Amino acid sequence: MESTTESTAQSEKTYKVTKGQAASILIVMMVLYIINYADRSILSVVLQQIKVSLGFSDTELGIIQSAFQITVGLLTVPLGFLVDRWSRRKVAGIMALFWSAATFLTGMCTSFLGLLFVRAAVGVGEDGFTTLGSGWLSVAFSKAKRAMVIGIFGIGGVGGSALGMVVGGYLVTATGMWQVPFFVFAVPGVIFGIWAFFLKDYQSPRMEGGAWFNRQYFNNWVQHFKTKSYILTILGQTCWGMIALTWLGWVPAFMMRAYEMSAAQAGGILGAAALFGILGSLCGGFIADAWYKKNKGARVYLMTIVQFLFASVTGVTIYYMGSVPTSVISVLLIVQMLIGGTISSLIFSLAMDVTPVSHRFSSYGVVVTCIYVVSAIGPWIVGAVSDAIGGGAAGIRAGFLWLLPIAFASVIFYGVNCRYYPKESQNVSDTVLAEK
Repeated sequence: MESTTESTAQSEKTYKVTKGQAASILIVMMVLYIINYADRSILSVVLQQIKVSLGFSDTELGIIQSAFQITVGLLTVPLGFLVDRWSRRKVAGIMALFWSAATFLTGMCTSFLGLLFVRAAVGVGEDGFTTLGSGWLSVAFSKAKRAMVIGIFGIGGVGGSALGMVVGGYLVTATGMWQVPFFVFAVPGVIFGIWAFFLKDYQSPRMEGGAWFNRQYFNNWVQHFKTKSYILTILGQTCWGMIALTWLGWVPAFMMRAYEMSAAQAGGILGAAALFGILGSLCGGFIADAWYKKNKGARVYLMTIVQFLFASVTGVTIYYMGSVPTSVISVLLIVQMLIGGTISSLIFSLAMDVTPVSHRFSSYGVVVTCIYVVSAIGPWIVGAVSDAIGGGAAGIRAGFLWLLPIAFASVIFYGVNCRYYPKESQNVSDTVLAEK
């Protein structure tokens, strides 16, 4: 047992935040995450208008979406190394300012190459924010509250998607200009990006007197790949991301073509459905934490169940889109978003639970990289299949059906993970020192 002097010295150095400071970190990270996803979803709700205005093919529209995902994926791990070794608050602020500038520039593009470049730049700015926010919150709050807190943070994904589609759809319909939403959504990212610089951060864990990057750090990082639960989480999330990210990118255009509705109508329906994702995120976090108190494998058990439900409902929605009334599709979308919100409250927790704080950002960055780089072919596949069979709603549906089996593969990986996660998650400590 430590001596009283040692304990006192350690307690003075240990990173602790007041309830107000923790709440500030959660609020700023959640709002920036909302803006992050709103900036992403704007493009999906104006795809049809861009196609008509600039004369792009479905394949080109798919490539533009893929460019964003590729830049997010390729740079997440390097950024994760930086956040592991440097400063959460500084990186968060810089990222928000960069992606906001790129979002603004998106509205000024008039060519395929120009739009391709700036959407890739948005990906550079938003690259790794999911990792940064969830990792920081995993330290600012206790492990017992992790799923619920990260579930609240996860509201940003579904809430931002809803906000971007609803407001973006309204603005483009009201003004007749697809560029306007990009100008509007660039502003809040700047405001909250500046706020992030003033949050209470912690000292990046490293050996006393050691360099930021040293052989021991990378040796430990490589050893982490022997954690079976971590590998299975990567595989499960990559499969889920393939269908989920492609769905978010194409479903507004799918709705417009299947039911001949405006951007505002499609954005309104999808945005309203996405709001139920917020409920799912909160409920998922609450259920996971409550179950976790009784069974340490609760989070992965719940994830396996909701992954199966998500894949099933998505398949039914794809199959019946356009052949049943919009009221039926709206209900299916609500159920899908409710389940998807539950997934968002768990995806970060499962990886964080088995990863040491010293490598938490870069290790989860690998998860994000796999999700986005592999998933980047999804929008292209849907666009290419659609062009190959003549476009329209039937073309997008055919492209989605090609990807659907991958969603069910995610269920298998999480099912296997039920064997390893409970034990491996109990060997990880979240203790860190306060920022100097």
